Amino acid sequence: MPPSTRIECDVLVVGGGMAGATAALAARDGGARVVLVRKAPGSTGLSGGAVSVAQDPGCMPDTPFAARAGVVESARRIAATRPGHPYRLLRDRLDRLWNAVEFATGQMSEVLAPPSGRNRWLLTPFGHAHAAAACHRSMAAGDLAEVRGTLVVCGFEGHLGWDPGLIASGAVRVRALGGPTPRAVLLDLFRWEEGALGRPFDLARLLEAPGAAEEAGRVLRRALQRGDAAAVLPAVLGIDPATRVPERIAAEAGIPVAEILSDLPSVPGLRFHRAIEARLAAAGVEVLQGEVRSGAGPDLPAAVGGREVLARSWVLASGRFVGGGIERRGELRESVLGLPVLASEGPFADPSVRFAARPPASLTLRDSRAPQPLLAAGLRVDDELHPLDAEGRVLHPRIFAAGAVVGGHDPSSDGTGMGVAMFTGWLAGRSAAGRGA
Repeated sequence: MPPSTRIECDVLVVGGGMAGATAALAARDGGARVVLVRKAPGSTGLSGGAVSVAQDPGCMPDTPFAARAGVVESARRIAATRPGHPYRLLRDRLDRLWNAVEFATGQMSEVLAPPSGRNRWLLTPFGHAHAAAACHRSMAAGDLAEVRGTLVVCGFEGHLGWDPGLIASGAVRVRALGGPTPRAVLLDLFRWEEGALGRPFDLARLLEAPGAAEEAGRVLRRALQRGDAAAVLPAVLGIDPATRVPERIAAEAGIPVAEILSDLPSVPGLRFHRAIEARLAAAGVEVLQGEVRSGAGPDLPAAVGGREVLARSWVLASGRFVGGGIERRGELRESVLGLPVLASEGPFADPSVRFAARPPASLTLRDSRAPQPLLAAGLRVDDELHPLDAEGRVLHPRIFAAGAVVGGHDPSSDGTGMGVAMFTGWLAGRSAAGRGA
């Protein structure tokens, strides 16, 4: 290859989701030259708007919001009760978890509201209350633990994608925990020709237009009653945060306005993805689109499309099954360097149990509430986030792993996925840049 096709850097990050972005930004913050390689947008593009870090595993369903443990204490309790979890492995550094959360949310401050140290409780499109250590700025005013008075749950006349009655029923169920009184209303906003069949992204763009959010605020104001304290709307309040759609609606309505969490397709997910893109560019992280086709690790060139990347340290943040970081090649393997998949949870958390070659059906349990070994499959790492081989040896002192590719937790169900991504990404990025943590 001609010399112009080679890039030399301090840190190569593989993966563009929350873990990869946090690792790249942390390494860049440490003064490193960073190249991030991704083959597709990270799973943050599928995010509904919540940043879930840890829920108190010891509380009962009827425990009031105010009596539940804070985020870091909840992470400590998870570490104490789940032996294979990354929080358990990193328990001696959990006092730095909040540093990682504040760093990551601060880097995305255009989109994310500052975290407070406790969970916010946000409504989903299915009427559930979901715990989030942080969330999009457009959602913060909908925190069920903070609204005092009646919460107006809004849907749109003629649009069947959101059922305000169903969503409000969820808020009714959590009133005893310290939530507000809900009331469902339908707003006549999108029944004209342009918006009648609009998808969430179309409606978000319509509300960004001059005067549209203001008209939505006036429609909402006409639906308000005495005692209404805040309103939540479907997650279509703009794609570009600079258009300030929630603030414009609230100014006309006269009460705080927020989005509920989103199902797919997700306007907040697209908003988050764009914010990550912009922050990486502003920080000076070079982003390459493609797959790492060859390369055995640090100090050896990795082929990415028609380029070569030579890096002193690597961070693997390639995800699990959605991101393609874990594949089945006869058995479960990490997809970039072919590293062994050794870590899981439940009955397969014991390092002596070799589960990677077993059929997938044998790695799932009939009880859906039980830990699912397949969904927690990933790399086994040490407390410095170095991947380990089958004998427990560090594979390379300058290869680190972060996010869902690290095994021992199920980010889809245990409520810690974004927290693990932020924490391990921050630690791995700092270590890869030579700063430690």
